[in-house]
Amino acid sequence: MLKLLFWLVIALIVGLFFAIRQANRARAAQAEERETQALESVRCAQCGVFVPEAKAVRRDGQDFCSWEHAEQWHQEHR
Repeated sequence: MLKLLFWLVIALIVGLFFAIRQANRARAAQAEERETQALESVRCAQCGVFVPEAKAVRRDGQDFCSWEHAEQWHQEHR
């Protein structure tokens, strides 16, 4: 009976080892898939805040964070 219990404990330890190893591999694979993409950003000519290029307002060859700042900059630099 003691030998059976011993082999069951050994089998459980080996099984846990392989289960943890497999979980770590799966976690590493998911981390590789979730590569972060850097957004291209531009600086507002009026206030200096960086905004994503897709959301920036372009006027007179300058980038702005909003239409209000584009208007302010345009009025100041006529």
